[in-house]
Amino acid sequence: MVLEANRLKSFKSWPFSSGDCTKHTVSGSGFYHCNMSGEVDGVRCFCCMKELDGWDQTDNPWTEHKRNNNCYFAHLGKTQTKLTVKEFLKVMEEREVNLLNKRIEAMNAMEKKTIAELGLNSDDN
Repeated sequence: MVLEANRLKSFKSWPFSSGDCTKHTVSGSGFYHCNMSGEVDGVRCFCCMKELDGWDQTDNPWTEHKRNNNCYFAHLGKTQTKLTVKEFLKVMEEREVNLLNKRIEAMNAMEKKTIAELGLNSDDN
């Protein structure tokens, strides 16, 4: 969901068609609609993987995205078409780092579960 046009396509059942929180502003700020945990307004950022739900019609997607977050794309504050080539490449680099960190987190959780199932102490060598 790197491309804004594809993110926009994901908002087929977005609950807001007016105000600050339309599918256009939410997709422009880096999010795609993913209905995580069954939430009708669940979104995820293509770059930092931040997930948000509980949107109000008056919420500003850029402001919400930047809140308590280190997303490079969000802090640029530019839609995809306004990025320079250098900025776009940096966004893609940051995205890959974030994807790798998510995979490492999942792997660690899986290994922790396996260690517990085997009755081992995770601190044992």
